[in-house]
Amino acid sequence: MLYIKQFLSVIITIFITISLQACGGSSTKNTVVKEPIDVHLIKPSDIAAYIEEFKQQQTQLELQFEGKQYQISLFDISFDNNLIIAKYELGYIAIGFDFSTEQPIASLRFIEGEIEGEAQPDRILDGTNIEVEEQENNYIYSGSVIETTTQNMFSVRLVINSSILEGGTSTIEVIEDMAFINGDLGTSTYIQISDLIQNHPEVKTLVLQQISGSINDAINMHTGRLVRSAQLTTIIPAGGDVNSGGVDLFAAGFERKYEQGGKVGVHSWCCVGGKPADKLSKEDSAHDAQLTYFRDILGKELGPEFYFFTLDAASFETVHVMNQAELEQYLISK
Repeated sequence: MLYIKQFLSVIITIFITISLQACGGSSTKNTVVKEPIDVHLIKPSDIAAYIEEFKQQQTQLELQFEGKQYQISLFDISFDNNLIIAKYELGYIAIGFDFSTEQPIASLRFIEGEIEGEAQPDRILDGTNIEVEEQENNYIYSGSVIETTTQNMFSVRLVINSSILEGGTSTIEVIEDMAFINGDLGTSTYIQISDLIQNHPEVKTLVLQQISGSINDAINMHTGRLVRSAQLTTIIPAGGDVNSGGVDLFAAGFERKYEQGGKVGVHSWCCVGGKPADKLSKEDSAHDAQLTYFRDILGKELGPEFYFFTLDAASFETVHVMNQAELEQYLISK
């Protein structure tokens, strides 16, 4: 299998050719000068209700196609092409969604089959006469899809809501006393880590392998607190590629280990009032939640220093891969 981001580029190419962020944070390396205050984007007392609402929304996600009902889950997001890529039993769905206005676009495309390398999809179906209506917190796409080769037409109904975007794509595999995590982090990651801690007390180490970032920083910081509370060791192995919100999770390890050859990528985040975090004053309150998090897990001095380092290291559109000296200064346990 290709890694998720490589695989996504193949799928996006098919969508485009046939038819037609993150996390990190004022530009300074100085320690914060204002009196620290604790700020949370989601209050700790609200987490249980937040997770319960997410789970309820997840049960409402639905695909009805060719007279059958399928479960759907997030595969990835293409902000440039205004597409949510969802996965279902037979393949993938490209769902039109305008991220600038946070409104649905009445377009669907189905790609069936597993696509690797030069492999061609089993079939492609394009939406026609697709309509979208909003019911409570759900967007309902309905209409027909036409198979591009046979011109056969099938009815389709798709229900999505914010939980498909907030959930992320992370997976966790337990092998003996280690858990291996891959994918984009989100609300599902919080649930997975919580279940891991509860159901696998033998696991002492969390291995971060391929993580491009977090789709939901507000809950990701609480996921990190779960890792710290459980005193899990975090490792980025040789060959690991961990970025943005994934680095935030790595930093949460009670012990933090790094193997040479792994990539640890950091950058600024976007945006507040159109300004990326590295262009904000270091006293801006937009920093407070992440400063609270990094003080919690790295200490009252090193935490803010590391946070502002990530903002200075690269803009939100790029990534800075930390070198050995930087890793030893900020992240690797002594």
